[in-house]
Amino acid sequence: MVFSLKRHLCILLLATWLTGCIAPAATATTTPSPAPTPTPMPVNGAPGIGDSYYPDLGNGGYDVQNYILNLTIDPPANTLTGSAIIQATATEYLSSFDLDFHGLTVDSITVNGETVTSSRNADELIITPSKPLDVNKLFEVVVTYHGSPALMPSQPIPVSMGWSHADNGAINIWGEPDAASSWFPNNNHPRDKATYRFEITVPKPWMVAASGSLKDTKAYGDKTTFIWEMNKPMASYLASINIDNYELFTQSGPHGISIRDYYPADYSLAHRVQFNILPAAIAFFEKLFSPYPFAEYGVLIATKEGVCQESEMALEAQTLSIHCPSEFMATEGVIVHELAHMWFGDSVSLKNWQDIWLKEGFATYAEWLWASKNDPVAINQIAKNNRARFFDDPNFSVAKPAPQNLYTDESYTGGALVLQALRLEVGDETFFKILRTYAERYKYENAGTADFIAVAKEVSGKNLDSFFDNWLFNKEMPQLPN
Repeated sequence: MVFSLKRHLCILLLATWLTGCIAPAATATTTPSPAPTPTPMPVNGAPGIGDSYYPDLGNGGYDVQNYILNLTIDPPANTLTGSAIIQATATEYLSSFDLDFHGLTVDSITVNGETVTSSRNADELIITPSKPLDVNKLFEVVVTYHGSPALMPSQPIPVSMGWSHADNGAINIWGEPDAASSWFPNNNHPRDKATYRFEITVPKPWMVAASGSLKDTKAYGDKTTFIWEMNKPMASYLASINIDNYELFTQSGPHGISIRDYYPADYSLAHRVQFNILPAAIAFFEKLFSPYPFAEYGVLIATKEGVCQESEMALEAQTLSIHCPSEFMATEGVIVHELAHMWFGDSVSLKNWQDIWLKEGFATYAEWLWASKNDPVAINQIAKNNRARFFDDPNFSVAKPAPQNLYTDESYTGGALVLQALRLEVGDETFFKILRTYAERYKYENAGTADFIAVAKEVSGKNLDSFFDNWLFNKEMPQLPN
C-alpha cells in the first residue's frame, strides 16, 4: 500500500493528540507486484557432451576447471589408491551429473564436502548431490578409488588404449582418443579442457614423468612423491603419467623453453641423439605457426612392453610426447609430427573427433614442411608423391572419416593435402597468415572444421566454398595443380 505524505502525518498526529484532520481525497493508485521468479527445475546432466560421432563421450551440465590427482602407485604390483579432486562450474541447475570412469573401484564420493550417493552404468559414474548444484557456481567433487588399472577398448580405433603396464613394472598412459577414464574419473572429451595437478607417490627408485612442469619431489622413507602441474588448459586424453627408471636429458629451447627428455636406461644412444633436433624444430615452427604455446617440451620413451608390443605409435601428451622405443619412432618425421601437435591438437583442440584432420593433417603437413625446409618446389613434390599413393575411399572424406577408425589416410595424408592445395590456392604469404591466425585465435581453446574454413575465408578475402567442398568433403580428392 502507498501513503501520501499528508495522510501519513494526520495518522501520526491522531495517534498523539487524539485530534483528527481530514485528508483531502486522493486517487488510489496501485503498482503491480513483480511476478515471482520461477524456481528452475533441476535436471540430470547429460551422459554425453554431444560429439558428432561419439555422443556418449564426455558429459553435459558442467565445465571442469581443475583436476588434482593424488595417487599412490605400486608399479610392480600395478596397484593404485588415491583420490581425484575435480573443481567444476555447473552450466545447468544439476540434480545429478556423470563422470567417465572405467573399471576401478570407487570407495567414496563427496560433493562440496558432503558424502553423496552414486551409481554406475558401464563407464558412466552417476553422482547425485544432496541438493541441486546452482548454475554458474563452482563445486568440488572428491572421488577416492583403488584398483589395478588396465587398457580399455576404444570407440574410434580398433585397439585398446589407456593404462599400459609392463611385466617389469613400467607404466605408460596412452589416453588418446577416449581412454583417460582408464585411470581417473573425468569429463572425457577435448571440449572440456582444464588445468591439472598430479601428486604421484611411488616406491624408490621409480621416477614419475607427467604432462606439465615438475614442481617438486618429496622423499620420505622408502617413497617419493612427484608433483607435476599443467597450468594451461588440457584435454583429458593428453593427461599422462609415466613411471620407470628414467635417465633425464635436458636441452635449451628458444627464448627459455625448457626441453626435458626421459629415456629408459637401455634406450640406445643412436636413437637418443635423433631428438637433439628439438630446439631447432621449435624455432622453425615458431616462424611458420606462431610462438610455441607452452613453457616446456620434451619426449618420453615408453617401455617396449604393453602397448608398444602390440603397435608402434607416438602420442602427443601435452608438453611431453610419448614414443615407442623403435627405430621408426625416433625418426625426424615422427619427432616433428608430435611436436607440431603442441600447436594443433594440444593448444588448439578439437571440437569434435570428426575434425581429427585439424590435428593429424596439420602435423603431417609439418613433417612435409620440415623435410622440405619449406621450399615451395620441394614441398609440392612431396605432396604430389603422397597424392599418388593416397587411396580414395569411396565411403569417406577428409572431413568425414570412418567413425570406427579415425586414424587413417584421410586424416593424415588427406588433411595435409588439403593444406597444400589451400597454399597453392591463396599463395604462401596468405596461407601462413591463415595458420598463424587460426593458432592464435583458438589458442588454449577448441575449434572445428567450420572455424578453420571461416578463418581461411576471412584472411584470404576469398570465397573458398567450392575449394573446401572439393578438397574436404568430396570422397574423391582432386589432383594437385601442376
